[in-house]
Amino acid sequence: MRNGHLNEVLAFAEKVSARCDAEDVSEDLFDLAGHYGFSSYMLATFTGPGSLNDPYVLSSGWDPEWLNRYLRKDYVLHDPVVVRATRSGDPFIWSETRGDHDVTPQGLRILDEARAFRMNDGVLIPVHGPNGLVGSLAFGGEKAEVTPQDLRAFQLAGMCAYSHVLELAKPQFPQDCDGFGLTGREAECLKWSAAGLTSGEIAGRLGISRHTTDWYLKEASRKLGAANRTHAVALAFRRGIIG
Repeated sequence: MRNGHLNEVLAFAEKVSARCDAEDVSEDLFDLAGHYGFSSYMLATFTGPGSLNDPYVLSSGWDPEWLNRYLRKDYVLHDPVVVRATRSGDPFIWSETRGDHDVTPQGLRILDEARAFRMNDGVLIPVHGPNGLVGSLAFGGEKAEVTPQDLRAFQLAGMCAYSHVLELAKPQFPQDCDGFGLTGREAECLKWSAAGLTSGEIAGRLGISRHTTDWYLKEASRKLGAANRTHAVALAFRRGIIG
C-alpha cells in the first residue's frame, strides 16, 4: 500500500472520529476524495430512515442536479454499482460492474449519464450489517486509479465515516421512522397489504410503480426478519407498526 495514501486514510479516520458536526465531515470527505484524484462523494444509509430502494443521504458531494435526478428517477433500483454492493462487502471500482452478469441496459445508461457530471468512474465502499447492505460511501471522478491496497484502505475510511455520520445525523432523522428501521412508505405498503390489496393496487393508491411497491414490501420483510409478506404483516401487527 502506498504509504502516503495509508497515512491519509488513518489521518482521515482520526479527524472524523473527533468531529461533532456533519458539515465538518463533509469537508474531510472532499479532502480524502481529492487525495485519490476524485472530485465528488456520496454517503448514504439503506436502513433506519432509508432502504435499498429509497436511500437516505447522510452527506453529499454530488452535483445537486445529478443527485435530484438520481433520487427522483429511482436510479438506485437499477444502478449496477448498488446492485453489486448488495452482494459484496468489498470495495470495488464502478466500471467493473459493466461486465457483471446482472447488469441491465438501464443500469449502463445510469453509468453513462453520470459522465456528464464528471463521474466517469469511481469507487464504492459497501457497509454491511447482519442483514446485508446498510450503507455506502462512493467517490467519483474523471478516472479511478487505485490499487487493491488502496481499496482496502478505503474500506476503513468508509466504515469510519458511515458509523460516525450516522450517529451525528440521528437527531435529524424523519419522525416517521419506527424503532425497527421501517420508513413511513414501507409501513404504509404493509398497511395496505394487510387490508388485502395486491402490489398493483397498492401502487395505484400510492402513485408509485408496482416494482417500487414490491421493493418497499421486500425491504419491510427484511427489516422485520420475516419469511414472506404475510409473515411481515403479522409481525407488524404484533409490534404495533400497523393496526
